[in-house]
Amino acid sequence: MSVSLWPEDYKEHMSLTISSRSSNNVEILVLSGRLTLGEGTSELRETARKALDKGSNILIDLSGVDYIDSAGLGELVSAYASAASRNLAVKLARPLKRVDSLLHITKMYSTFEIFEDEATALASFK
Repeated sequence: MSVSLWPEDYKEHMSLTISSRSSNNVEILVLSGRLTLGEGTSELRETARKALDKGSNILIDLSGVDYIDSAGLGELVSAYASAASRNLAVKLARPLKRVDSLLHITKMYSTFEIFEDEATALASFK
């Protein structure tokens, strides 16, 4: 008999899922889960790279992200820098309170444009 110390859905809560859709020249990446070192940051890096390769700006919807570690923050900054080098933009939308606090503490508000709703964020790209 095997006994697990973790709930059945432990891996689900640890992972990051990304869904994407386009609106005009903006790729909207909707993140859900934890943006942490490992698969989460790798998946974000790859998804952002593909969007930038297409010449799309990126809006990252953080409404489903409940935790970001230093690697996750680093990946957001890396996407921002990659976009800027191509004259494109990465903007953030709808962070949960805990993530919003982290973005303030780490002074990411001075780097990123961060919006409370998607419509306003999308309009800012024009």
